[in-house]
Amino acid sequence: MAKIMIVGSGVVGQATGKGLISKGHEVVFVDTNLEIIWMLSQEGLEARLPNELDDVCADISMFCVSTPPRDDGSVNLDYIIAAIANHGKWLKYQGDWHLVVVRSTVPPGTTRGVLLPLLEKISGMVAGRDFGLCMQPEFLRAKSSEEDFLHPWVTVIGQLDARSGDVLADIYADFGSTVFRVDLEEAELAKYIHNTFNATKISFANEIWLLGRALGINTKLALEVASHSAEGYWNPQYGTIGGQPYGGSCLPKDTEGLKAFAEEKGIIMPLLSAVISVNSQMEELAKQGIVPAATIIGHKWQPSPNT
Repeated sequence: MAKIMIVGSGVVGQATGKGLISKGHEVVFVDTNLEIIWMLSQEGLEARLPNELDDVCADISMFCVSTPPRDDGSVNLDYIIAAIANHGKWLKYQGDWHLVVVRSTVPPGTTRGVLLPLLEKISGMVAGRDFGLCMQPEFLRAKSSEEDFLHPWVTVIGQLDARSGDVLADIYADFGSTVFRVDLEEAELAKYIHNTFNATKISFANEIWLLGRALGINTKLALEVASHSAEGYWNPQYGTIGGQPYGGSCLPKDTEGLKAFAEEKGIIMPLLSAVISVNSQMEELAKQGIVPAATIIGHKWQPSPNT
């Protein structure tokens, strides 16, 4: 069993730490919020402020620090950077190899390009030799975070090197989900894809709902039918390859047809228009041989022989 430090003990940090405790690991929670520290202590859990870690030894540290949006929508990395900088001071005096795990949602390139150099600079150590580094995004729902952690649909491990990934994979072996081991940037992007895919699906349903309302049609059952009939429901890999426009006789005809029908009724379909626009862009790139779907036979795009 491992001794694990959870840095940032909000919803994600608590779900992570308590889930790991349930598997027999020893956990110390770290947070700057005195109320959280007091609450966790009242539950009989070990909780510390960041300046109270001098006597703490740990095998793994997991960063679950908030990365809120700025006023312009960009990601505020100030909190995770501050936490990593403070951790670098602690890491400097750890004699044994230690694994640092970033669970905070950060833009692709942040772990390798921002956090890794900062850890090395402050600790005086070398990543991959003196300490390991992983990026392991969380896919937890706020209302059921603890249950979701215990029963994950999928586990993504972004690893700096094999040793780092092996340690983290061993930690999650008891949770039973499919594990994907990728590089740091792929793991960072996976979290954004996860949430923006959900957001796109919700907006699509809302756009159809607005169309139905304007036409006096109840779309509840129609959307439910689509959730079962659409290939993406029973074939998770459908449409997820990337680099190929949609083709065939149905998709181009029906996306254009529904858009034209809605516009005749004075209803604007911005998301559907964007779907068509992106596909047109991909078709043009395919014609230029820039993307895998380089040839079209009839109405169906065919991948190039090199893919």
